[in-house]
Amino acid sequence: MFQADSPGSEPMWPGKRHRSRIRRPFERRRNPLQRTADRVRSRWLAASVVFALVAVFCGVAVGIKVWDADSVTAQHEARHRHQVTATTVSKAEGRLPARFAGASEATARAFWEYPASVPHTDTIAVTPNTPVGRTVTLWVDDSGRMSTAPHSRGDRALQAAAAGACAMGVVALSAGLVVRLRLRRVETRSLAHWDEEWERVEPRWSGRLRRDSGADDD
Repeated sequence: MFQADSPGSEPMWPGKRHRSRIRRPFERRRNPLQRTADRVRSRWLAASVVFALVAVFCGVAVGIKVWDADSVTAQHEARHRHQVTATTVSKAEGRLPARFAGASEATARAFWEYPASVPHTDTIAVTPNTPVGRTVTLWVDDSGRMSTAPHSRGDRALQAAAAGACAMGVVALSAGLVVRLRLRRVETRSLAHWDEEWERVEPRWSGRLRRDSGADDD
């Protein structure tokens, strides 16, 4: 359905009405009942919506950038990370008190070969009470040294989301601070202008000027 703004005016479709409301703060045509401070305040409030959209755009852009970079890193890691089976050569030594026997904080010496026939021995993380001779799967690099697993898809998504949210928050907070300072400045000027107008109008409005004039005449 469409609506007419006033009798005799052309009907205005809802979409056109909404666009008119969005453009209203930026129009140069002045309403005689609207003060300059009101127009400036409306423009800054409209600008805050634009800043919010910019913050969302920046967050998405940063998130995509981080995702692409992490994906390249993950592909490189996948080519140079290898899973091997190591065998423990010592009993597990827990790092926590005995009451935390269920925790996974323990280490043991282990032996593995990578590349083929190249022996390696190092201290690895194991579950508590792991006996000698237990096989454990771990990740190594091309030279056979112990390394970390490649970043999973979930890890990359989490990092990208965190980076995007951080960027969006920084832009939104910065823009919000600017808008807040500008609105406070507009409000200060508006109150000062009201005080000036009241000083000019109050004597006549309250009748004090007439009483003063009569006293002088006497």
